[in-house]
Amino acid sequence: MKKKWTWIIILCIFNFSLMGFILTHPTPNSKEATKVVKNVSTKKQENKKSFTFVGVGDNLYHGAMYWYPYQRDGYYNFDSYYEMTNKYTQNADLAYINFETLCIGEEYELSGYPTFNGPTEILSSVNKAGFDWWSLSSNHSMDRGVEGLLKQIELVRENYPDVITTGSHTSKKDRNRTLVKEINGIKVGFLGYTYGLNGFVLPEDKPWLVDLIDKEQMKKDMEALSKVSDIQLVSMHWGDEYQTYPNDEQQDLANYLNELGAEVVIGSHPHVIQPAKIIKGKKQDTLVYYSLGNYTSTQDVDERMVGGMASFTVNYDPNTKKTSLTDTKFIPLITWFDAGYSTWKTYSIEDYNDSIASTHRLSGEYDMSKEWVQQYVQSVMQDLEGIEVVLE
Repeated sequence: MKKKWTWIIILCIFNFSLMGFILTHPTPNSKEATKVVKNVSTKKQENKKSFTFVGVGDNLYHGAMYWYPYQRDGYYNFDSYYEMTNKYTQNADLAYINFETLCIGEEYELSGYPTFNGPTEILSSVNKAGFDWWSLSSNHSMDRGVEGLLKQIELVRENYPDVITTGSHTSKKDRNRTLVKEINGIKVGFLGYTYGLNGFVLPEDKPWLVDLIDKEQMKKDMEALSKVSDIQLVSMHWGDEYQTYPNDEQQDLANYLNELGAEVVIGSHPHVIQPAKIIKGKKQDTLVYYSLGNYTSTQDVDERMVGGMASFTVNYDPNTKKTSLTDTKFIPLITWFDAGYSTWKTYSIEDYNDSIASTHRLSGEYDMSKEWVQQYVQSVMQDLEGIEVVLE
């Protein structure tokens, strides 16, 4: 009986030992399989790509913005106009600005409203500030006729060859090319359109000069661009001036661009901010900033002193060919200038305070306090789903 129990105990010890050995020493095939799974997972993670984006509204130069500083200094320099937002624009992988007005210099006569033209030194300052996507299609694109617009394109391309320009062209061939730039391994496609030209008409022999909003043409452009790019960004000069909510046409066009495959739409023209929205689509979602208002101007009304900055990260997975946007924000901007029209700056809400507000040229007529800006922005933006409205 004792021998029987002895053998049972020996067998149990042997089985437990064998099981422990198997568990702690997997077969070569199991070990290799584990390696393969890990390698695939790591490879997919490494393939994911991203870039950061910021964008602002209208670069709108009235005569006072260059006349008074020139009387003081005897030369043109606009670097200080942009310096307070350099921390955003110089550090983003892509930074957008809407060139509301021409900047082709004294040769074409400087002037403000209603037909604009500013000093060429503005171009240099915008470039130094880090903006590398300039929209050249607005209702003021033809303020100096065909020659003036062609000069604008020439100045930008000759002096700032790395800058992307959309919406205006030098020839039919130039109009038909697809504009794509690779950013951090992502092929980014660009388009830009305007609703009109303030009564100016494109010459019959140059219909390619400015991209006007036309659904049929937009569809052709998007189809061609989608074949050679991973994501598509579109600038739209649209809407009603001084209205803080997008009109029916804006919303219809935004939905149409979503159907065509655009991931991002940046709007301008109203000179005041309008809400942003993420449109859910069958192919992809589309982030729309209906209007970013003015980046800089002397439109001396409180609401027109408040603009916005679009800010987000674009993520692209080449394995799935899917795009996602993260860290999506609307950052309020405030145009400030002094009583003597000698200094201009644009502040982010983070840097703006009541001490600065008290020295604003408009502070005698309007409440320009930080609290007013916060309340105004909240009243326009409301509760944006998936988009953070930065108020501090």
